[in-house]
Amino acid sequence: MIPKIAIIGGGAGGICSALAAGKAAKSLDASVEVHLFERNPRLGIKILISGGGKCNITHAGSVEEVLQDGFPHIKEARFLKHAMYRFTNNDILDMLRRRGVEWYVRENGRVFPTSSRAEDVLVAFEAELREAQVVIHTKSRVESIERSDNCWLLTINDNTFEADAVILATGGTSYRKVGTTGDGIDFAARLGHMIVPLRAALAPIYLKQKPHQDLVGVAIRNAVLSVTKGNRSLAQAYGDILITHRGLSGPAALDLSREAAMHFENDLISIHANLLNRTTEEIRALLIDEQQSGSLQHVKTWLEGLLPNAFVPYVLKQADIPLDRKWNALTRSERDHLTTALTDYDFGEVSEIPIDRGEVTAGGVDLKEVDPKTMMSRLHSGLFFAGEMLDIAGEIGGYNLQAAYSTGWVAGEEAVKFVVTSPVQ
Repeated sequence: MIPKIAIIGGGAGGICSALAAGKAAKSLDASVEVHLFERNPRLGIKILISGGGKCNITHAGSVEEVLQDGFPHIKEARFLKHAMYRFTNNDILDMLRRRGVEWYVRENGRVFPTSSRAEDVLVAFEAELREAQVVIHTKSRVESIERSDNCWLLTINDNTFEADAVILATGGTSYRKVGTTGDGIDFAARLGHMIVPLRAALAPIYLKQKPHQDLVGVAIRNAVLSVTKGNRSLAQAYGDILITHRGLSGPAALDLSREAAMHFENDLISIHANLLNRTTEEIRALLIDEQQSGSLQHVKTWLEGLLPNAFVPYVLKQADIPLDRKWNALTRSERDHLTTALTDYDFGEVSEIPIDRGEVTAGGVDLKEVDPKTMMSRLHSGLFFAGEMLDIAGEIGGYNLQAAYSTGWVAGEEAVKFVVTSPVQ
């Protein structure tokens, strides 16, 4: 009989698993059926909404730079190293270019299609899948996976499908509305895998005291955001901050959310910001210079040259400085308070970090139970993992998509090798 590989989940990881499997079977001149199962009417729904619908395809740079900058948790970077070298960011970009998708690199290293259309990226993937002769099953939700004596048994829409190898690539639990409801995590757990508790990553941070309506939509550029407990900073992230009707978003908040979620489980935490990304000494010296100039300028006017106008009154309020205070009337105490407000602005206590609003999910299948060179389970031969199901969550900027491509590619190639050289008996 012709061996079959079942890939569950049609996101970035599942698509690359299927492509790699199809291409590997062809290169080995082996008869292997590659089946890709997706619960939605179309593959790649999260690809379509990534990057605000523009698709942040990947991140530019060498493999080492991508690992170092995108995956600050050392164990995750180490786990990904083999896969990232085996299928690189350049590999995915070359594939898309061959399909007519041109791309460009922003100053921050993020790579987007020139058309700014995620649809173009997905269409290219679909064309590649057709060429690789992958059998695509949409509207097909896998309900269970069981191990029999000689194969894997999948229940799909109340029907049974037999496979010689299975690749789980269903994602985590972020954006549940598009189908990532944690099915694969449940399958892995039932098969005996240790699951690192799931928590939000690249998610907005909600505050107990919601921002004033005047501040909704205000963006603070190039700040340092911190999660704190008492007077102790627990983690920091650099970037832009976007104030929302429920709290904070933007690159700095999204990058900070994973650490914040981890501490929020056990502690009362707050969010602070160094609004100008300067040291206390630098800010103090800057304020002293302005004050010693004897300027008749309002402090408010000066701050408006550094921060969004709508946000300035709230900085002055936290510093307990009247809106009409001029530099030549600023007291030493007020200057000290303003220094604190600028370097340690208090946004207040955290109320929630919603996992279903995160771009990715931290936690998942414990990396110790997966072979990083094959993505195969160390517990079950013929069971592979790819993408966000694994306990990996990178920074914002295309890193997580690249991790999905790379782990998926390795899983697909290795699944073919497995069924061709060591078929399940």
